[in-house]
Amino acid sequence: MFSDRDLGILGAGALGAILCLMLPWSFGAKVTVAVLILVIFMALAFVRLGGDRLTLEQHLKRQLLFAFQPRRYSYFQKAAKSNVSSGKPGVESVRPAVKPIAFQLNDAGWYWLMTVWLVVVGAYVLYWAYFLDGAKDAAFWVEQIIR
Repeated sequence: MFSDRDLGILGAGALGAILCLMLPWSFGAKVTVAVLILVIFMALAFVRLGGDRLTLEQHLKRQLLFAFQPRRYSYFQKAAKSNVSSGKPGVESVRPAVKPIAFQLNDAGWYWLMTVWLVVVGAYVLYWAYFLDGAKDAAFWVEQIIR
C-alpha cells in the first residue's frame, strides 16, 4: 500500500490538477496542464534514486550534505587501489551494477491511484457539463449519432 508520503504527494497533485479549472485558458489547455501536473506528481511519488533506493528528498539531502562537507584527501597511488581484493585469495571484489533511478511500483496500490485519477477526470466532466454548456454539446452529438 502507499506510505503517507506517497499519498500526500498524490493528493497534492490531484488538488493542483483540480485547481487548474480556475485558470483563464481554454478547456483543452486546462486538461493538458492538469494531466501534466498529475504525471509529474505521480513520478515524484514513485521515484527512488541511488543505490539505496531513497526517495527524492532523502537523496537530495544526502547530496547536499555531501557537497558541503569538508573532504579528506588521500595521496595513494592508483596502482595500490587495484591490489585490494575481497579477502579470498585470487578473487577480486566486484561492485554490483547500480541503477540510478527506479520506480517503486511493486507495493503500490493501483486502486488508490486510479481513484485519484477518476476523481480528477470526473471533476473536469462535471465542470464542462455544468459551466461550459457541455450537456448541450453532448446532446447535439448524441442526436447526430442517433439519426
